[in-house]
Amino acid sequence: MANVYIPALLRDLCAGSPELDVPAATLEELLRALDARCPGFYARVVEDGRLRPELAVAIDGEAAKYPLWEPLRPGAEVTIVPSIGGG
Repeated sequence: MANVYIPALLRDLCAGSPELDVPAATLEELLRALDARCPGFYARVVEDGRLRPELAVAIDGEAAKYPLWEPLRPGAEVTIVPSIGGG
């Protein structure tokens, strides 16, 4: 089971929930499990088999452009992080 923090821009898909617990062993499984509970979630965060370029994921506090096959430890804390634009 992983604890996922949902960014405000995606909460409309999850009935406003700021975080959810989902069973998953990989990032792909986590995103698919979120999509099962929050229809349309997967399509909003994945493009061409990888995370959309404007998103990153933090796993246990380490933000990176993880591949979808990234393993998750039981109890992992996952945060979906939208890019911050500006200049």
